[in-house]
Formats: sequence, structure tokens, C-alpha cells
Amino acid sequence: QAYPQNGEYYGNSYNQAPPPQQSYEPSNTQYPPPPPQDYGNNGGDFKGAKHYNREPKFRDLWAALLFLAQFALFVVIAALFIKSLPSTAFKNSGKAHNTKDFFSLPTMIMWLCVLLVSIVFSIVYLGLMQMFAGKMLVISFWFAVVSMIGTGIYYLAAKIWFAGGIMLIFGIFYALMWFSWRHRIPFSKLVLEVVCHITRRFPSTIAISVGFLLIQALYSAFWSLAFAGSFKHMQQYQSCSTHTDRNGRQYQSCSNVRQILAWVFMVFSFYWTSSVILNVLHTTICGTFATFYFFEGSPQGYPTKNPTLSSLKRAMTNSFGSICFGSLVVAIIQTVRAVVRAIRSQGDDNVVLQLLACCADCILGCIEAIVEFFNKYAYVEIAMYGKAFVPAAKDTWTLIKDRGVDALINDCLIGNVLQMGAFLCAAVVALVAWLYITITKPEYNTTGLYTAPIIIAAFVLAMSMFMVLLKSIDSGAATTFVCLAEDPDAMARNNPQLFAMVREAYPQVVRGVHAVERF
Repeated sequence: QAYPQNGEYYGNSYNQAPPPQQSYEPSNTQYPPPPPQDYGNNGGDFKGAKHYNREPKFRDLWAALLFLAQFALFVVIAALFIKSLPSTAFKNSGKAHNTKDFFSLPTMIMWLCVLLVSIVFSIVYLGLMQMFAGKMLVISFWFAVVSMIGTGIYYLAAKIWFAGGIMLIFGIFYALMWFSWRHRIPFSKLVLEVVCHITRRFPSTIAISVGFLLIQALYSAFWSLAFAGSFKHMQQYQSCSTHTDRNGRQYQSCSNVRQILAWVFMVFSFYWTSSVILNVLHTTICGTFATFYFFEGSPQGYPTKNPTLSSLKRAMTNSFGSICFGSLVVAIIQTVRAVVRAIRSQGDDNVVLQLLACCADCILGCIEAIVEFFNKYAYVEIAMYGKAFVPAAKDTWTLIKDRGVDALINDCLIGNVLQMGAFLCAAVVALVAWLYITITKPEYNTTGLYTAPIIIAAFVLAMSMFMVLLKSIDSGAATTFVCLAEDPDAMARNNPQLFAMVREAYPQVVRGVHAVERF
């Protein structure tokens, strides 16, 4: 993919030294749109529109076939494991407090409440983001500060000195960053408003997010049942042997290699399948936003009547192999990390093993974060141009390095708002789960053994569901940055206010870093 250089989008009127950067105050300042004669009067023949994915081809077909094969194998194995569950599972339809079995109808009702509360909270939070974009950005920043300092104080009160000190230091430094970060709020606010506007323009992005949330929830429930049944089913393959120690005492040692291999495969399958589900959603939303940026207001109009449905069709067919390829890379890293963490938990007495496992986990975590970052923007290229995964990843690297998109990403604070919302949603849902088991008092929890695991599971599930439902915001922001660097003409036509701000504060994005450096 060749990227335009030296201001070739614009002509000589903008081929000059970039204006000095300045801080933007959070006011109602109106930025003038660029001159109409310089942008968009070329009959809608924009670079992005010309190269848009009109006639997609099947890409990375091998990855799609491999994914389908592993999913079919998982379904077969899961069916065997679920048959090993207790025969009374989910057959108890009596009152909640008379429930002796965790696998029961009242338990299903509790998780249904968790799902419904998560959906309602997420939709309400999305509405607040659309109405109070600027205020939500400020609140989310100080919420993070208060959370870190509060957690540090709690750890110190619990005499966990090291963790408490670290959290306090991070909280104080984060608060001091306000003086250098507050100038980012007007830009982040404008990006958030633009993304929310397009979301309102295409409410199908929210509807499809809810649909994929239900798919992910059903898959997670199916996987959890299979994993629970694997314990009993795999006992038949356990082999034990008796040994004698140096003191003459006998002890028994058991191993189950098949069970370990089954668990590794199930963890890998869960990571890969979940990643594919989320990335299909991400690619679909990216395709919808890209269609808006390239074709909104253009003479030729939209290439399809329903951009979201067309994007979903491409993501599930032509680009499905590329999505599976990118997800496979992340799933392998996540699986290896899971194995490393399991080794850490089993090697408490071996200091060297613990140290090596800790270092390996840290390194893998960094690699995972980098790969996920590039995948996120590579899927935008896949959604727009129907590229295979490797070319899309290479073009993403070129885009970020040569066009300065990383400056936009670093200065955008939308992620803070989403993280705050995810935490609040998780906290509310965890409270609902706690109230449910406290009020119903099921018999299987008379000792309180299940209380903590249920609350933790509800917290994690709610946070995950929130991020899925608000995927439209995250994916929309990523598509905005890529489209701005790929085709500034289209952005200048559709969002002149955002383009004017970016052109003034980040000229390297709309011209190219190398073009700016010559002045």
C-alpha cells in the first residue's frame, strides 16, 4: 500500500511549514472548515473510495479451515465432557434456597440477571458518553486517580506494604500528569463526539454488538460446562504409583497426561474462538465506519444499502481467514502465558523456577500487548481494503511509523472513559450477584464457599460484556485514525472541525512525517 507524501492530497496552498502546536482549552471554540475548493471537489474520487473493498476475495483460507477444524474437535470433546456432569444438573426447578446443586435453574437465573444488568448498564453508559463527552473524559481521569490512591490506602491498611506503596506512587504520578494531559481533552472530546454521531447514524452497530455479546455468552457458558465435566471424565485416564521416600514412608504420586493435554487444548480453543468472535465484530464495525468516511456525501453514494450487514458478510466470508490468522497469533501467546502461570502456581518451593516463570510471563505479556495493538489497526485495513493479514499488518506498521498516527492514539483519552465504564459496570453487576445469593441463600452456599468465586466471576464477565457492547466506540475511534491518515480528503469533507484540529496540532498525520521533517 503506497501512502501519499509531500501533501499530494492538497496542492501547493498547503505545501508550507506546519503551524506551531498549541494547547486547546476545553471551550466551545469552533474550528473553521478547510477551504471547499481544496477538499472534496474532485467528483468524490477519493483515494479511500477508489481502493475500498468493493469486490473482495477470499484471504488466508487456510487459517479459516484450521479454525473450523479445531472448533469441530472442541465440540466433539465438549459433548463427551458435558455427558459426565451430574445427572441432576439443571433439573432442579424448585425454590432457590432449596437448591443443593450449583448446576441448577436458579443458578442460571442468577447469570441471566448478570447478563441483563450488564446490557442495561452499558447502554445507559453509552448514552451518557454521547450527551456528556467532555465531562466524562475529566471524570474518568480523576476516577482512575482516586481508584489507585484508594487501593493503595487499602493495601497499606491491610499491611501489604509493597503493593500499597506502589499504588500510592502511581496514583500521585497519575494525578500530576493532569497538567500535561488536560490539553488532550478537546481533541478526545471531538473524536468521541464524532464516533458517537456515526454510532447514532448507524444504530445497527449497537444491535450487532448485542448479538455478538449473546454469542460470546453462549459460547462461554458451553465452554464452562465442558471444562467442569472434564474433571470427572478424565479421571479414568489417571495413573498412580506408590513411592518410598528416604525415611521409608510411602506416598502416592498420580499423573494424568491426557487431562493436561485436554485442558491445554480447551484453553487454546477458548482463546482462539473468543478472539475470532470479538475480531469479527471489530472488523464489521470498522467496515461500517470506513463506509461512512469514504462515501458519506459523495456523488456516487454508499456502495450498499446496509453498510453494517455488508461489512458483517465480508467479515464472515472473504476476510474470515485473515481474522482467524490474526486471532491465532494472539491465542498462541495467551495459551503459552496460561501454561507459564500454571507452572508458577505449581512451583512454590522452586525459587529459580518461579523467577524464570515470572520473567517469561512478563515478556509474553509485553509481546501480547504489542501484537494486539497492531492487530487492532490491521483489522481496519482488512475491513476497508479486503487485504490478507500479513499485508495488512505491514501496512499498519507503515501507517503508524510514517504517518504519525501513534501521536493521535497516544493523545486520545477515550480508552480511559471505556475503562472507567467497564469497572463501574463490573462493580454494579458483582453487587447484584452478591445480593442474589445473599437473599436467596441457596443450600450449596450455606458455608459461603461459593460467594467469592461467584462475585469474582460476575465482575470479570460484566467487564468483558461491557467492552463487547461498547466495541463500536473503540473500533470507531481506531477507524477514524486510520481513515484520517489514509485519506485526509474524506475526513476533511465529513468532519471538517476534527480535520482542522488535527491539521493544526498534528500536521504530520495529514501530510506524512517525512514531508514535515524537510521544513
